[in-house]
Amino acid sequence: MAFSLSNLFKKPKQIINTSEIIDQIDYKEGTKFAENTSNKIYVDIEELGGFPYLKTVIIGDTQANIKRTGCTITFVFADEEFTLASDNTTIESNHIQNSGVYFTPIDFELEEAEAKKIKEKKVLEIVYTIKNKNYNFKTI
Repeated sequence: MAFSLSNLFKKPKQIINTSEIIDQIDYKEGTKFAENTSNKIYVDIEELGGFPYLKTVIIGDTQANIKRTGCTITFVFADEEFTLASDNTTIESNHIQNSGVYFTPIDFELEEAEAKKIKEKKVLEIVYTIKNKNYNFKTI
């Protein structure tokens, strides 16, 4: 290994604080619904062709690249919970340039009764299951 003077004068790489970057993001296409220490979740109930669906976006350090299996989301209430399957089996996170933050849009199939519960009842927690790993989020 050769000694180089240029290595002595290199600036140390800055450590990226993802929570600061996430706090600076002003996402206007969804309603902030839940968060954990390193991610924020935006949730909206949309309608397509007269049928409701759940539009979600994860912004944070959670990165997903799923083919063929999709994922699930579980809504936890005080007295019950229900799980929804993703509308698409392929889910990909988009890296936000020059940061350690990812943007992951995921849509879920939704029934009218489930949409009504989400709107009317107090959701305590949301749990995404991505590749057999659970990501828990407390509602805001």
